[in-house]
Amino acid sequence: MVPLKRVTRSLGTKLFIILVLLLAFAFVVILYHNIRTYTTHLHENVLINAIQISNIIKSACYHSMLKNDREGLQNIIMSVGKAEGIDGIRIYNREGIISFSKDKEEIHKVADKRAEQCYICHKEEPAKGLIPTKDLTRILVSPQGYRQLALVNPIENSPECYNAACHAHSKEQQKLGLLDVKLSLKRIDEEIAHTKRKMLIYSIILILFTALLKGAFIVVLVHKPIKKLIKGVREVAKLNLDYKVDVRSNDELGELASSFNDMTRELKNAQTHLVFSERMASLGKISAAVAHEINNPLSGILSYGKLTARLLEENGNDPEKIKTAIENLKFISEESKRCGEIVKNLLLFSKKTFGTVRGEHLRTLIENSIRLVEHSAKLQKVKFKTEIDPENDVVVVDTGAIEQVFVDLFINAIEAMPNGGEIRVTTKNTKDEVIITVEDTGHGIPEEILPHIFEPFFTTKDSKKSTGLGLCVVYSIIEDHGGKIEVSSKVNEGTRFTITLPRLSKKIK
Repeated sequence: MVPLKRVTRSLGTKLFIILVLLLAFAFVVILYHNIRTYTTHLHENVLINAIQISNIIKSACYHSMLKNDREGLQNIIMSVGKAEGIDGIRIYNREGIISFSKDKEEIHKVADKRAEQCYICHKEEPAKGLIPTKDLTRILVSPQGYRQLALVNPIENSPECYNAACHAHSKEQQKLGLLDVKLSLKRIDEEIAHTKRKMLIYSIILILFTALLKGAFIVVLVHKPIKKLIKGVREVAKLNLDYKVDVRSNDELGELASSFNDMTRELKNAQTHLVFSERMASLGKISAAVAHEINNPLSGILSYGKLTARLLEENGNDPEKIKTAIENLKFISEESKRCGEIVKNLLLFSKKTFGTVRGEHLRTLIENSIRLVEHSAKLQKVKFKTEIDPENDVVVVDTGAIEQVFVDLFINAIEAMPNGGEIRVTTKNTKDEVIITVEDTGHGIPEEILPHIFEPFFTTKDSKKSTGLGLCVVYSIIEDHGGKIEVSSKVNEGTRFTITLPRLSKKIK
């Protein structure tokens, strides 16, 4: 399971979160604007309809008011008041008395000027004559808890009124009363709430769908390519230079992956060159020791050859002298053979090339490597002690590369014991892997230096005598075989390298 902290640090996750937040913000703004626009438009329509209804009621009552037909006027109000959505109809006279109402119990009651329907005009005295239409409406809450739209519609004094014979009014009177209508907003509010819920649900669904779609694109186009690039970087950090990043898109990430693969090819070439350089450096060290070692038997061969020739020339018929000459020749033969073995091992090592993978006994690889450096070991008074597990010790590896590993480790161990010491080589074989330990009794590696010993060109030796590539090459070869190498060391006590190799090399998988 991927840790939450690692997920939250992911570039793809950050992009996804930012896009979701921007998307949510955009939808919230759009949703708010749409709902506000829709609600405003609906309220405007309700207000227009309320004015129309009020005007229709006033028109319906017009002739009854002219004729002072109070019974007919009340019947009209009662009839209209039964219509759905009309919660109340009142007609006030100039004195503020309710003359007609849908609720008969209100008739003849006097309205308080501070009441909402009166305060519109009477908040200042004398009362305003002309009130804007928008100020003639008010929002109330019914006893049942739903909203109501109340509209006050003034009843103007028209010529038909003040010239009528029945109940003529003075021409100076501008208003004869007012019509107060209450309309229920319950259905409208329910519709608005229902619409808001639908828009909110649809917006959430659309946000989630768009977020998932964008998330899928981010995963495919960003997250997966970046993960492949990260894995490639980690593989290269492990010196696995055969790894290729499989990103084939035509965008910047595809171009980066292509450049990365080009870089690993270059690094692979550079690594091959470094391995070759280190191999030559190791060969040079061995050659110097071999030259010194061969010089002794060659001097003996030369001395005994001259002595034998003189014996045969001067005393060719003396049996004792002939016997001595034969012994000298045997010595010459043995020393010559020893020189031949030394040169043979050196030539075999120099001719081995990397990439030749085959099954080989681990014992053979270790013994071949020891023979290459035993002359240097003798010069430094260093002894080898081996404990080789004989059971099932065949490994399928690049034999030349693995011998290079052992030679480099042996040379480093020998150089770490200038006053003599011991190199212990032990192996342990399991079903799937082999474990090799190379341990010396040298001066050890300081703790602060230990983490850097596998870095390229890092060395604590004289730069003229060391390239700083030996352990870097060792690490690369072991990693290339799918194995691992670990080191532990104590100053003045010695150093131990532990190598774990699979039986089947990664090179041939």
